Amino acid sequence: MQFFGRELADYRAMFDLTDDQLRGRSVLDCPSGPGSFVSESAALGARPVGVDPLYAEPLDVLLARGRRDVQHTIDRMRAKAHAFADIDLDAYAASKLRALDRFARDHPSGLAEGRYLAASLPSLPFPDLHFDLVLSAHLLFTYSGPEHGGILPDSPFTLAWHLRAAEELWRVCRGELRLYPTTTRWESPSRHAWAEAVASRLQERGARIRWQPSTFARGNHAADTLNACLVVTR
Repeated sequence: MQFFGRELADYRAMFDLTDDQLRGRSVLDCPSGPGSFVSESAALGARPVGVDPLYAEPLDVLLARGRRDVQHTIDRMRAKAHAFADIDLDAYAASKLRALDRFARDHPSGLAEGRYLAASLPSLPFPDLHFDLVLSAHLLFTYSGPEHGGILPDSPFTLAWHLRAAEELWRVCRGELRLYPTTTRWESPSRHAWAEAVASRLQERGARIRWQPSTFARGNHAADTLNACLVVTR
């Protein structure tokens, strides 16, 4: 699995968020990775917490893993450049390294102040209805098996795991949960069947559901007409 982070600008695009939707709100980012969202959103006036199982490792290990995964990912993307025609790969790599650098600078104080926490789905160490806004990107659906529309061969993230993980994210949310992406990684993308299953399960729990269009470039964006985040509201 890839361990690199993204910038606040990426979160705006993925989740169709504005700065005003972050200011003054408690926000969970899960998984957070070595990105700058926690640092940047805190500077805006949000109260973010980033959760990732790898946060149990020391900072130097996280940075080495992050740099290695950025390079590995860019190398693979360049090898399949036709599939990423809408992405400037140099700019993409630079943004990941900027995010990693800001994470590194924020990590010592953020760890001490509780902004970074080692934990993993489908079990989170928070009480019910704890966060105003819960964000989860590039884990659910993305790391399902290729036969289901994801990218991870022999994936341990089954449909049952997805349902438990989504219910856990919803449990700790008192306002709105946003999940991204919601389409398959097949050459001709379609709505991921497990995203539909998650939406149905949370509707059964009384949630309101909508598919919010996203402007985040995932590669071959022109063909991905269903590019959207799943927004779940109480």
